[in-house]
Amino acid sequence: MLTKDEVQYIRERIAPHVAPVLSLYADVNPAKPENARRAWVTRAKNALRELEMPEAVRQRVASALEEQVIPEARTLVLFASHELFQRYNLHCELPVVDLAHGRVEARWGEPYVTPLVYAIDEYERAGVLWLAGEGWRFFEVFLGEIQEADQVFAAVDPEDWQRLREYEPSRGSTLARLHPYPDRDKYSRRMEAWAHRFLRRLAHLLERAVAEREIHRLVLLGREETTRRFESYLSRAMRNRVVAHSNDVPLSNATPRDILETVGPVLEAAEREQELQLLDRVRSQPGVWGLRGTLSALQEGRLSVLVAPWKLESRVWRCPEGWLAASREEALAVCPDAEPVEVPLRDHLAELAAEFAARLEFVRGEAETRLIAELGGLAGLVRW
Repeated sequence: MLTKDEVQYIRERIAPHVAPVLSLYADVNPAKPENARRAWVTRAKNALRELEMPEAVRQRVASALEEQVIPEARTLVLFASHELFQRYNLHCELPVVDLAHGRVEARWGEPYVTPLVYAIDEYERAGVLWLAGEGWRFFEVFLGEIQEADQVFAAVDPEDWQRLREYEPSRGSTLARLHPYPDRDKYSRRMEAWAHRFLRRLAHLLERAVAEREIHRLVLLGREETTRRFESYLSRAMRNRVVAHSNDVPLSNATPRDILETVGPVLEAAEREQELQLLDRVRSQPGVWGLRGTLSALQEGRLSVLVAPWKLESRVWRCPEGWLAASREEALAVCPDAEPVEVPLRDHLAELAAEFAARLEFVRGEAETRLIAELGGLAGLVRW
């Protein structure tokens, strides 16, 4: 998982680095047949040969491509020049990267960090709370990677976990077995009061961890009666972040990777569902859609959210000062004294969205199909 220091380095050292710099993105997913026997290495080297760049940089990168990539990696990102060399093995795919032809994109010139910075800024961080009997565990999921945050509940006394495990109001009979009548009711009330305070404390610890890590989606993992009860102790804002309850409980000695395999499909389904809901909002607001109307609304500052397909293949016309238009004729109306240039929309969309303070959302699967077929390939929610 990218650390804060690595993110800071990308923003402060790579993005403003003096050109020329090699920017290379490669699909390295070993599960894809086209990447069998590391075929992506040959494609990447072929892409390097097509660039006019110093031979010393080319050879250094070619040697680095021979290094083994971790099996979980999906995208290799590499920046190189005479003074710079940085490599990132990402566990996810990136939008705004043209990997359709050859599954490698390589550029020699200005640092092309847009896809990586977009992923850092816009991929939503998710949290997984595993309500395990012997002690709850919390995990952070980001860019296809998972990391356990083992300090979230570190201050909780092990005896309290044991006490909570013994207190199971959903099973009803536990307390009766431990404390037969007539002391049972009195003991039950004391335990109920203690459990109420303890669960409120756990809810506070969770909410603090979620806020510190800027987590937007939360999955509660455990027996449903336990997760449902705990959810009732969360604030309304926190409950709104809960996207799923999963009772597909792993073994007690599960690793973070085991947890990711369990909740990964749940998070993916939640993401796809929210994308479909976003398109429904565009339809009902009403929003704006189609390349021409959406680009105009965006550059007029009227969009709060910009929705684009994951595989963005549209081409547009760009005026020298930066205005984008769906056709040459439209561009000439804006810059009649200069010749507009046809460019890939993916090269400029993220920067344009940031310039006009619109949140950029890429959609995949069914939502991407709908966006292209029904909404002209580009859409947005308007501010007014």
